[in-house]
Amino acid sequence: MKSHLFCILLALAPGPRHGSAIQEDARTLSDGAVRLWPATLYGSLDELVRCGWIEEVPDHERPTGRERFYRLTPLGRGTLERECARLEALARTARARLALAEGLA
Repeated sequence: MKSHLFCILLALAPGPRHGSAIQEDARTLSDGAVRLWPATLYGSLDELVRCGWIEEVPDHERPTGRERFYRLTPLGRGTLERECARLEALARTARARLALAEGLA
């Protein structure tokens, strides 16, 4: 999964958010590595909606009137959980290989 998509899903994990809050959280979560400019952000949000991983919050459920809010779907939460597990397994493998290499040196 592309890192910016992962950061968007992760930003939405606690609950619904609007675009600028997603941008800020993605930057914070990635220590500044992921910067979502408006075209990238809204293109990515549209892509995630098409995948069924997020949905736009309907007008009557929005905390404010003008901003577009998004939230994870159950499919999106499952996708995020699987990606987290994949990254954790990859990190375990990397640590084991580094430890093996240290033992050979």
